[in-house]
Amino acid sequence: MSTVKWNGRNLIKTIAENEKAATKLYRAIAAEARIGEQFFELLAKDEERHEKIYNALLEKFTKSNMDLELEESDAEYVDILIENNTLFDDELIEKAKKIFTKSQIFDIAERAERDAVLFVTELQRLYPDLAKEEMEIILKEEKAHLKKVLERKRDSQPMFGRGM
Repeated sequence: MSTVKWNGRNLIKTIAENEKAATKLYRAIAAEARIGEQFFELLAKDEERHEKIYNALLEKFTKSNMDLELEESDAEYVDILIENNTLFDDELIEKAKKIFTKSQIFDIAERAERDAVLFVTELQRLYPDLAKEEMEIILKEEKAHLKKVLERKRDSQPMFGRGM
């Protein structure tokens, strides 16, 4: 197995950008009367706090002290996760506000929260000592968000075809 020098700043930067985009998305959804639930504002507040933590980590750690020796396949795996990251841009947010159904909005929120859990898990695996307590709290919160989104998604679906 060959190893490569790999740097995690891009991973943290991606996570911070995701948190910022999720905050914007959730705030836009919360502002909509037809969906406008306190639920999305609460998610937005958590994501906003998470983004601040990641940005503080980016400021604290220079490029040089984020270097790792990774197996080449592992580095490629994380790089492809980052490359294929779906950011919730302004266009998607506008669509979410205007056209999307409640179930589509929960699908988007589910994707955001699944990605958050995946990225935080990878960050913890690669940098087990990096802001250990904060990362554990964030992971716990992201998992709770995902659970709540999935429950609301399930509860918002029609009763037909749910194997009663």
